[in-house]
Amino acid sequence: MGRVTAEARAGVRRRLLEAAAEHFARDGLDGASVDAIAIAAGVAKGTLYNYFASKEELFAQVLERGCRLAAERSATPPGERSVREHLLSLAAADVAVLQEEERFMQVVVREAMSFRPETYPLIVDHLAPYVAKVEEVLERGAARGEIRRDRPPAQLALLFVGTLVLLFVQHWGSGGAWPTLEEIPELAVSIFLDGAHPPGRRSRSAPARGRGGGSR
Repeated sequence: MGRVTAEARAGVRRRLLEAAAEHFARDGLDGASVDAIAIAAGVAKGTLYNYFASKEELFAQVLERGCRLAAERSATPPGERSVREHLLSLAAADVAVLQEEERFMQVVVREAMSFRPETYPLIVDHLAPYVAKVEEVLERGAARGEIRRDRPPAQLALLFVGTLVLLFVQHWGSGGAWPTLEEIPELAVSIFLDGAHPPGRRSRSAPARGRGGGSR
């Protein structure tokens, strides 16, 4: 029997990851069946264990791929652009990955929202490059006076990424009715930068003082 080429091994690994993403997105880590994943990938169960030592390792690799795709796609735009334009570009990159690798992204989002101690640190670690790009944009915006300076850019970056995650969940939960994927970048950026106050008006940064029981 001839040796399996590196290209063939890469193909098997890719099929296993794709099948695993489908099952993990639907059934979660506990509910997914290794046997079913192997069958869906067109390999024997023993072959799966030649590539991944356990279901947990396979799950970790599915998470890693989803996070890596999001970070790799999000090239930071030229520095002269506004914060809004930068964030729109980063959000659009995230949506592009979701459109092409939806099952992988569903696993990432599902695990991020469920806050499992055994997987959350992995998600945070692999999403760090993407969050760092958002933070870099916000740091430049703060230096130019476009972004508030009373909150660390690292915290604001996490809030922006969290907004994207919640919109993805709403998209899936509504069956794509609202928001559509095309709406998400603009919606995420406008919610994050403008809040919910009417266009053209700034919300107050602190509650009114004096009459009405405000603090003195």
